[in-house]
Amino acid sequence: MMGIRLTKCKKQTMNKIEEYLNPKYVYFKIDENEMLKEVDDKVLKGEKILKTKFDTFIHSSVSGKIVDIVEKLDYQNKKCKFLKIENDFKEKEKYKEQDIKKITKDEFIENLKNNGIVGLGGAGFPTYIKYNTDEAKTLIINAVECEPYITADYNNLFNHTKEVVEALKIINKIYKLDEIIIAIKVGNRLLKEKVIPFTRKNNNIKLVEVPNLYPMGWEKSLVRYIKHTDYKKLPIEKNIIVSNVSTIYAIYESLKFNKPLIEKVVTLSGDFKNSTNVKVKIGTEFKELKEVFKDYNNDEITLITGGPMMGESVSSDEFIISNNLNSVIALKDVKEEDAITCLRCGKCSDNCPAKICPVLVKDNINDKDELKRLNVGRCIECGICSFICPSKINLREYLRKAKKKVK
Repeated sequence: MMGIRLTKCKKQTMNKIEEYLNPKYVYFKIDENEMLKEVDDKVLKGEKILKTKFDTFIHSSVSGKIVDIVEKLDYQNKKCKFLKIENDFKEKEKYKEQDIKKITKDEFIENLKNNGIVGLGGAGFPTYIKYNTDEAKTLIINAVECEPYITADYNNLFNHTKEVVEALKIINKIYKLDEIIIAIKVGNRLLKEKVIPFTRKNNNIKLVEVPNLYPMGWEKSLVRYIKHTDYKKLPIEKNIIVSNVSTIYAIYESLKFNKPLIEKVVTLSGDFKNSTNVKVKIGTEFKELKEVFKDYNNDEITLITGGPMMGESVSSDEFIISNNLNSVIALKDVKEEDAITCLRCGKCSDNCPAKICPVLVKDNINDKDELKRLNVGRCIECGICSFICPSKINLREYLRKAKKKVK
């Protein structure tokens, strides 16, 4: 199995979740989205404010008033236009439990679509599209979380095992699946002990432990290891759906309470005494979380959004927490090492899970036809090539540029 071993750095945030649900303002990226509300409009918590190009919706995470359209940093360190909503702290919208025992597939798809449920593993792809199929036989729940530091998925599964399993039973009833597999990393003993009693009560839900390798959480790696098969573009080619475990919990809340995606758990970890996981309103500006990071000092640290392997360093703490951000890592004394000439050792290609040759991509960065031949589109930007390179060449950046050129 292709992959590398990394230091986990997870103990400091295991079984820790705090809440920060009272931001003064929340922000929602306009981008290519259609505005459903205007400046000065009042909104309720959970009200639709933007419609995406995928025909799904983004909802306000607070009740209040749209006060402006502003330019802010997104979590990828890019300046974008955002709707700015002032929180009135009234939390007017309440969610009532509803009967979902007889929900149909069409109702299920429409629920996910209307409530803006997206993949919470980082991709942010609309979940209703993934489930809009008649071909599914296997559902794999990805709770692997293979990057260092991040424990948001672990804590969601550990604290909401019953709810996750309830959602899985509903999905199973709708799709009449052959099997549902919950994948966790080997060695997560406490999580295993928490999940096993539920799998014993449900015959076609089982737990599978996967090797502690990076990037085992990548869909292709999971499918290869668990089902011993491969696919070209999407797992459904092999009658498989792969869903992140935090997405499944969001599906549970969407079905059970008709609650849109307005909150999520984010790991805040790194060189801090009080590292933790925080349940936040989507749209919260990160700098407001200084209440959690009481020893936070922006002059001494580098902030990385996402994991240390696939994440981005950001220039400021004034970035917005979106629905596809799962962690913010704060590291002290981060120094970029000067690159030297490639040694032609071959480690980048030997360890690439997508089976491409990163150094050849670097050498041909200005040759679009050659980049296509090198299959740069298969790169998942896992960062292994940069991490493992003895010459300290930032190969991942070359691959990102190459992917943009051939797109």
